[in-house]
Amino acid sequence: MNGTLKKWTSLFRGYQHRWVILTNDGCLKYYETEPDDLTEPPRGQIKLSFAEIERKDDKRFKVISNEGQKFSFRAENEEEADQWIAVIEDIKSGARDDLSDEEEKEEEDETDSVQDGEGNKEVVTQVFHVPLCSSNSKTAKLLFSQSCRKNFQVVAAIDFGSSYTCCAFSFKSEYKKDPLDIHVVTIDESHKEPTILLLNQEGQFDSFGSKAEEKLTQLQQEDPDGANDWYLFRNFKMQLYNNKSLSKLLKFKDLGGKSMKADYVFALCIEYIYNMVVEKIFDKDSSLKDYDIRWVLTCPAMWNESARQFMLEAAEESGIDRKSITLVLEPEAAAICCKCLETDKKLKGTKGTHVFATGSRFLIVDLGGGAVDITANEVLDSGQLKEIYNASGGPWGGNMINHKIWIVIYDFFGNAVVQNFMKEHGDDYLQMIRAVEEEKKDYDFDERFYVDVPDSLLDEAKKLNADLVYDKNKDAVKMVKGRLQIEKKMVNAIFKECIDTLCKNIKDLLSKKETEDVSSLIMVGGYSSCTLLQKTLKDMFSDLKIIYPPDPETTVIKGAVIMGHMNTPIARRLARYHYGIAINSELDLVESFNGSLAEQTDTEPEFLAFIKKLDPIKVNDVIAEYDVPVSSGQEKVIIEVYASDSNVPPKVVSDAHCRKIGTIRIKMSNINDDTMLKVGMSCDGTEFKAVARDYTTGRCFAGICRFLE
Repeated sequence: MNGTLKKWTSLFRGYQHRWVILTNDGCLKYYETEPDDLTEPPRGQIKLSFAEIERKDDKRFKVISNEGQKFSFRAENEEEADQWIAVIEDIKSGARDDLSDEEEKEEEDETDSVQDGEGNKEVVTQVFHVPLCSSNSKTAKLLFSQSCRKNFQVVAAIDFGSSYTCCAFSFKSEYKKDPLDIHVVTIDESHKEPTILLLNQEGQFDSFGSKAEEKLTQLQQEDPDGANDWYLFRNFKMQLYNNKSLSKLLKFKDLGGKSMKADYVFALCIEYIYNMVVEKIFDKDSSLKDYDIRWVLTCPAMWNESARQFMLEAAEESGIDRKSITLVLEPEAAAICCKCLETDKKLKGTKGTHVFATGSRFLIVDLGGGAVDITANEVLDSGQLKEIYNASGGPWGGNMINHKIWIVIYDFFGNAVVQNFMKEHGDDYLQMIRAVEEEKKDYDFDERFYVDVPDSLLDEAKKLNADLVYDKNKDAVKMVKGRLQIEKKMVNAIFKECIDTLCKNIKDLLSKKETEDVSSLIMVGGYSSCTLLQKTLKDMFSDLKIIYPPDPETTVIKGAVIMGHMNTPIARRLARYHYGIAINSELDLVESFNGSLAEQTDTEPEFLAFIKKLDPIKVNDVIAEYDVPVSSGQEKVIIEVYASDSNVPPKVVSDAHCRKIGTIRIKMSNINDDTMLKVGMSCDGTEFKAVARDYTTGRCFAGICRFLE
């Protein structure tokens, strides 16, 4: 069956007509228009054998693959929707029945290859070492196929920061000649734009970055009451940081206290950047299609699994094909860029630093606006990096200084005054935020700190506080000619407190046994240019080589583009937690495991770790395998995944020792007898993958790892 359906494409574009084909071999494919040649790669496809169909209403329905890929369609009427759904259900049943024959053919096929999301074959050259069942090469192959990246011509990256956002791209042909030949895209007027989003009264996208600030200022001047109905979001990314209760229901509050779904806010920002980058790419080569682009999103190393999945799903909601998206950790991207810069120096005959010589160890410190991320790495013989201690960091970025200066402002004018000022004069409040940020950047530690104070704040202060000045800090803070003057002793103490917090954490990290051979600190991010920070680091770590790469604000984005071109730039990471599953100790350990605490007895279930904290995780390798019993006719296995930050793995699963972080769901078919599944897990660096293999038939089933509900 084939024909036209409306498919949900993105938040900006909504439903668009697409040519949809249902194939007899169990695939749903779609094209932008009816193809002249069916060998042309589709825009996307889903294998229907284990797909689910969700009926949204009379006309709309959603098809969800076993790997979690989602296509949403809208028919012209209820009858047409019924027809499509009926055919999909028939093909699903046939695809399941044919699964055994198909797998037998795969077993006979000696070509070690897998298919990507566009139907193109890629040869798998990586050798897998399966720790618990070395003969189970098929499990390893399928685990790797879930991480396989499809053919591409361009890598585009988005560094979505707490304070600023930037993006860049490079063509594969350019990368092969020079990895540093990267196009950093100008967003509006600069390479880095404030991460600020403005929505209209209906919650629809209006503008991003400095344009959003300017538009709100204009609205406040022209229609102050109406402007209060608009939504302006800033500094919202930090709400994902170390959020252990993160869910898709999370909402952000805007400047005026109004709420909006967090994934919607993220998706709109990403789509705006996505559309701009695609336009720049197509301007350089109009023959390309969007499936020729691999997308790389950066994320902090300290983000947990749910935050990473949140970002991936927001990107998918923005219209980017999930199979085209790769996550990279920000400090690792910076390290890769610095390594390429070092290589470039050697090629040009310039004296290098030897920081990236084989066996050398270093810390990468990424100093962003919101958080500081630190990773400890060693250079391998292959040139790849391996982690020697798990990532660390905290909310000690440049915004920590801004926050403490704003505490001084609150103390001076009073909480009620500033809160009312924020609510009633959003444009002036944004202007004051910019003033604090600019003064912070230019502050040289030998002068007083000045902040321009809008008349509207003074008016609000006079209404509620005739004396203007509170007793707290009155000797250090005063109004001078329309500006708030803060004595340098107080400001220097603020800077010093923030910098000392960062340096103490670096010192603690360097005191670990695993990092004792670290010889260099590589400082990246906008905050790294702070002169007091540089002086403090030089004094405290005089025995280390401290490196500041040129243009530190674009180091991460350039490294992200480079990593998108590479197969496995990071060879090994270390587990941040103890990860495990629950088993019932009253029964026969693994043989009795059913994956769900809901079906356990009253006895506390045991915590069975599949990887322990600080254990090495080889990227794309099988890290654990477990036997799970299934019954005849069973169609689904759900395995709950737990994590613990204890020094040693907990013995039992309980709230005091660990927390549930997600589930592994495996859908199956043709289970005619009681059997055992061997569930294998791997990690591609930022995401867990799972595959189950039926002992009786040898069939393999992909699993979905869900860390966000």
